[in-house]
Amino acid sequence: MRFRALAPLMTVVALTGVLGTAPSASAGAAGSAEEFCGVKAHDNRLWCGNAADAPTRYAPYHESSFSGLLMTSYSWFDCFAFGGWHGGNNATWYHTTPDWGDPGYIPADWVNTPPSFDANPQAYGLRPC
Repeated sequence: MRFRALAPLMTVVALTGVLGTAPSASAGAAGSAEEFCGVKAHDNRLWCGNAADAPTRYAPYHESSFSGLLMTSYSWFDCFAFGGWHGGNNATWYHTTPDWGDPGYIPADWVNTPPSFDANPQAYGLRPC
């Protein structure tokens, strides 16, 4: 099992070239790390709020087998892929290593990114898978 820890001391985030703040499922006090939603320059990952207990899939479509479970409500995503259409009215899926299981994808409607980000994540610095 692999667990990620949040960075509670992170109070300053370089905003150059990243998407601004978006609400998250676990938003705490104003300015907290959990409120940030964007690609961070230090690791080129999308850090954003997401639905907790989200199943990840081996491929970016709902018909794919489950690969694991993303239990946290603020996570990182290392790349994106276009796959099956989902409830967010787009086909964007984000790839991550979940808290339990193998790496996989979750649909964009389970991540607190705005439609403009989902339309072209690469424009905001997230690499395609």
